[in-house]
Amino acid sequence: MKICFVAPADNYHTKKWCRWFAGRGHEVHVVSFHRAVTENAELHFIDCGVGVRENDWKKLRYLLRASELRNILAEMKPDIVNVHYATSYGAAAALAGIKRYVLSVWGADVYDFPKKSPLHRLMLCFSLNKASYLFSTSKAMAVEAGKYTKKAFDITPFGVDTELFSPGKRIRAGDGRFIVGTVKTLSEKYGIDYLIKAAAIIHREYSDIPLELRIAGKGPCEKEYRDLAARLQVNGMITWLGFIPQEQAAEEWANMDAAVIPSTLESESFGVSAVEAQSCGVPVVISDIPGLMEAASPGVTALVVPRKDERALAKALVWLYRNPEAGKRMGEEGRKYVLENYEWNDCFSKIEQRLKMIRGGGTTPD
Repeated sequence: MKICFVAPADNYHTKKWCRWFAGRGHEVHVVSFHRAVTENAELHFIDCGVGVRENDWKKLRYLLRASELRNILAEMKPDIVNVHYATSYGAAAALAGIKRYVLSVWGADVYDFPKKSPLHRLMLCFSLNKASYLFSTSKAMAVEAGKYTKKAFDITPFGVDTELFSPGKRIRAGDGRFIVGTVKTLSEKYGIDYLIKAAAIIHREYSDIPLELRIAGKGPCEKEYRDLAARLQVNGMITWLGFIPQEQAAEEWANMDAAVIPSTLESESFGVSAVEAQSCGVPVVISDIPGLMEAASPGVTALVVPRKDERALAKALVWLYRNPEAGKRMGEEGRKYVLENYEWNDCFSKIEQRLKMIRGGGTTPD
């Protein structure tokens, strides 16, 4: 198939979709309002003069380029158009008058965007109802998006490369340390400040626990989090890794004794990080966000704590330290859980079959 993704070319998930489908022999194109290197696809860049982190009003410039998007697709003649992110790329696609396309919702476009104003809500409804088919990475997000459309959603979870994210990456053994960490963007919605506060509680109240905290990622809250760690006098136990590539992320997860994903907003629509950590055979502690709980098996592969509750998070980590055999079993169950539910070839193969059905216009893939 000739597949065109209308999506931010610089996004990790876009690149992962391109890599998998190109690897299957499909001809892959990306139309993007952001320039980036696309090794597995041909890039069609539409320059709107708007950065990735610009505010919503500036991103209205996307809509002014709807005719350019329409012209690119008319010349390209793809078999499948898959638009990602409902309220920017999705709104542009809706205005472009594309006859038949798939719209994939991402998270913030469904959970946060429509709550900003009646105009934002109308834009989301317009985008969802113009699309021919709707994809959601989680059941929880499909339920949320269902508040704005009566159309049905296909559930298309993000899988992970279980060969890359593997327990075999672990090189630590019996070194006497208790290493806890996360690999997330350092922004408010991911709750890294609560992890730092939990570390401070453990440092202060459980001094026998040899806790080390490893935080990978960059983002707008980095200075705030570093200042918080200094204020709580735990900077010495934290290693700030900055942005790391996927290969290093796999090594980091595998060499942790517990992985923590303490997100605070439900726009964390599917816990890819939790899946990666479980794939590495590591027990995870997650907050009670629906998309995170859908990405794990609470009580079997993961401990669930209330969001924004650093004391509950500290308690969960202390329990894992005190019960290493239970933590080991959770890690083993996590690996099995991912292999059974979120192996990326299985997940993408299902998406591929669905796209073939859509291309054929029938009820079964050709």
